[in-house]
Amino acid sequence: MKHCDQCQITIETNHLYCPLCHQVLKGEGDPSVPEVYPETISMTREVLPLTKKIILFSTMVAILTLAGINWATFDGNYWSLIPIGATLYFWAIVRYGVLSRQNIAFKLAFLTTILVIILNLIDMNVGDHIGWALDYVTPFALLACNLAISMIMWIKRMNYRDYLFYLFTILIFSLVPLFLYFFHVSSILWPALTAFATALFMILFLVIFFPKPMRDEIKKRFHL
Repeated sequence: MKHCDQCQITIETNHLYCPLCHQVLKGEGDPSVPEVYPETISMTREVLPLTKKIILFSTMVAILTLAGINWATFDGNYWSLIPIGATLYFWAIVRYGVLSRQNIAFKLAFLTTILVIILNLIDMNVGDHIGWALDYVTPFALLACNLAISMIMWIKRMNYRDYLFYLFTILIFSLVPLFLYFFHVSSILWPALTAFATALFMILFLVIFFPKPMRDEIKKRFHL
């Protein structure tokens, strides 16, 4: 019999890791005990390929319509980028935020990246380019994503193998605004410093309060 300290359950298994949270199990297994797992019924509804095609087709029609109207009435202003960006972001939310089965951290990171790219394209191509997207939106959008991922790690009982990916995502997102400033892409430092300092605090907090899961995951990843 083996025991999982995280889930507080005893399992008749010969596996090294808990089937629920993937933490390292304690105790000795019995090779003579057969391992039988019950059949499970999926609680999620399968999304038909036709549904995805309809969403993609509607998105493309909307984008082409907006671009065509902008071209026919062009007066030097690319106003269609705003509704086109909103349409693309809506499609990304539905396709990768709702229909995708990826973990929630990946969804947040992907959607935040898409949002930042769209807003920067709008800032560069509509009206006078004043850099608001790079100077303010980018660091604070990445900071918001880092906060959301940190809250998920703190509140949700999650698969511990995701911890390293989550922390790596926070680290990368915290460095992006600083790189943009030091390479003279953005021009205001304090939003980038705020995003980095907050992310660094969150990383240290999570590492200090979740040391055992971190050690277990590193041992599994690097076969220590």
